[in-house]
Amino acid sequence: MFLDPLVPRPVYGNVVVTAVRAGSCVALVLLVLHAIGRTDLAPYAAMGCFTALYARDDTYARRARLLAVVAAVLTLAVALGGLASAVVGHPPAAIAVVAVVASGAKYLSDALSFGAPAGLMFGFAAGVAAYAPQTLADVPEEVAVAALAGALCWVAAMVGVLVHPTAPERLVVARALRAVARHLREPDPAALAAAETAVHHAWRVLGGVRRRREAHQGLEVLLARAEGLLAGTGGRVGDGRAAAELGEVARRLRRERTVDPLVGEREHAVLAAYVERVRGRCGSSPGVGGRLRGALRRPSPTPVTMVRIALACVAAGVLAWVLGIGHGYWAAVSAAAVLQAVNVTTTWHRTLQRALGTVVGVLVAVVLFSFDYSPLGIIALVVVCQMGAELVVGTNYSYAMVFVTPLTVALSSLNNPGVGGYALAAERLGATVLGAVVGVVVCVVVSNRRAGRHLRQALDACERVCDQVEAEGGYSAARHRLAHRLVEVERAHALALGEPWVARPGVEEVERVRRRARALLDRSRPGVEERVTAA
Repeated sequence: MFLDPLVPRPVYGNVVVTAVRAGSCVALVLLVLHAIGRTDLAPYAAMGCFTALYARDDTYARRARLLAVVAAVLTLAVALGGLASAVVGHPPAAIAVVAVVASGAKYLSDALSFGAPAGLMFGFAAGVAAYAPQTLADVPEEVAVAALAGALCWVAAMVGVLVHPTAPERLVVARALRAVARHLREPDPAALAAAETAVHHAWRVLGGVRRRREAHQGLEVLLARAEGLLAGTGGRVGDGRAAAELGEVARRLRRERTVDPLVGEREHAVLAAYVERVRGRCGSSPGVGGRLRGALRRPSPTPVTMVRIALACVAAGVLAWVLGIGHGYWAAVSAAAVLQAVNVTTTWHRTLQRALGTVVGVLVAVVLFSFDYSPLGIIALVVVCQMGAELVVGTNYSYAMVFVTPLTVALSSLNNPGVGGYALAAERLGATVLGAVVGVVVCVVVSNRRAGRHLRQALDACERVCDQVEAEGGYSAARHRLAHRLVEVERAHALALGEPWVARPGVEEVERVRRRARALLDRSRPGVEERVTAA
């Protein structure tokens, strides 16, 4: 359906906190620049503040490492863009820098699992600096401001560890419980796949915790109980009651440090024994070097996506230059934005979301900029739009674009006070639509022929682990590898389905492997045998 990409999706937890944190960081930095009379540096400070958009749901240990990398790469992007403008000063140089940074950032995002908004903001940061006329003397100030803003966001994101050190772990388990509850209430293949993915992700997060606390033990028991319920209770009434209990426990998890798993002593012992078998087998992951190499290794889709982004950025940038669009990086960044998606179908959805959201956002910007603002008023507008975008971006990308458009126009007006808001809004609309269209065209032309091989590899790997589980019997070390492989099959299948002109294994084969893997997993889910015996 045409309107499917515009349908809102439910988002659970950590939305308001992230929005307030991002808005507070932007407000503090911009107010300091206003106080010292350097609002011309506001766009570079905002680029550093993009650090606050990442790692919102990660544990504090991983958040500390990941945000340090994000802040450093954002600062580097500003430096590269500034140097291109100061040393060369011609549009082709700016276009090349944006293309290189955007494709490289996508690679880092995939390899190190940046999460949303992936590699998008790095290309934006490079474009802001590359398209602004400047001298070499200006670059150190811009880089310093971006770095300081990134450091501030790092501190703001980490301060919560002093108050709620296990909050991210509690949130990820709560999301897994809610996903299982949705599957029990309305069982269907999509809900089951979502629940399996959420449970698997939660195990990986808990398994990666190095300094375990008493609260982590309770979270592991809760997650084990939720995993056991993936196989159902054997009846609709029992499933409904279990779903209600899981929903209530998930709600309490967000507010309480320790939560009763609502099980008897015998079931608690069974779940605790299962946790002991699981622990140490679900948190391991390749090192940084292995992940960097893995993102380039066949049949990973990352190299194809990098080529798509580089070509689309160059094409959109050149077209914007030829058409005389002043903020040409808006077109290049728009092309990179829609290509953060994984295949042709999702890129088309992203294009619709970005284009329609920008149209509405331009109308909002026209209304907002029909009034005269002081610099403080524009700063307030920037902060409100930043928070608004963060509040709704998880619900639907198009809704976020409604806030991002006036936000971008406001930042540009701080840097170019002589340019009218109407002109900037019109330019933003043209550049964004141009870039989005170029992005989807490049995605169609540059086919990801690896998608079919990726699915074939995932299916073969899943079947090999199925053979191991059958040979070992009961609970085995291969059991959690099978859960991981099943999640990989779901991801690879979704990727391949979105590449309509690529040869891939048939739906029947995929479904056969799914059924076999789930049957083996259900045999050893925690508490299943006890429930069958009791029945």
